[in-house]
Amino acid sequence: MALLVNSGRAGLASALKARPMFFAWGRGASWWGATDVKLKTFAGSPEQFTLDHAPVASLVVNSQGSAQTYQSPGDYLFDPNTGVVTRVNGGAILAGATAQAQAVYGTPPLSASDGALTGEIGRRAASSVEFVMPDPNGNLYTPGGDRWSVSSTATRYLYVATQFDFLEAATETIREVGIFVDSVRAAGVPEGQLYLTPEEVAEPGYLLLLDRFAGIPRSPSSRQGFSYVLVI
Repeated sequence: MALLVNSGRAGLASALKARPMFFAWGRGASWWGATDVKLKTFAGSPEQFTLDHAPVASLVVNSQGSAQTYQSPGDYLFDPNTGVVTRVNGGAILAGATAQAQAVYGTPPLSASDGALTGEIGRRAASSVEFVMPDPNGNLYTPGGDRWSVSSTATRYLYVATQFDFLEAATETIREVGIFVDSVRAAGVPEGQLYLTPEEVAEPGYLLLLDRFAGIPRSPSSRQGFSYVLVI
């Protein structure tokens, strides 16, 4: 069985490091991470209702008017991946009842087939692309609390970082970020321009990494930074 060895991975990382990289950020879908309260009626056989979105991070089902909080699995069953809520016969929920559903939505699972952001706002050139090695005492941090140190020689680990400026997407809520390689500017966009809006991008390039989260409200009084390690 053939094996791609670490020196080969370091070579691939070196080739990737030499190519232009951009961090794209987007608003995603407005329901990602949102809380929604609606009246829903159990119907069908078995009696069910379906929430407006899925996946669902948490759910509370109350009686209409919120006088009683129903319990799962005694009163209802709940599938967080589909948003389907099913009434349990013999539980506290009456047949055909209308209930108040308070859902906190999650974000869709990431897929290796993803090639774009759901709602890109803009993209900024990476400000730092470095070879790194895992180091519990390193001074570079990435999501999840991992720490890294810069390596003077090529490794299979590429640390990529950027910091968006104060007025970039200043009134948006950011719910997704991706790292692209080989983005091409639209005709007439200066090579030295670091931040590009979607209409200033002729070819988005290849999506290397995608991350989604509940939401980061932007403010013109702060800059927002992102950093990740690409493991080749």
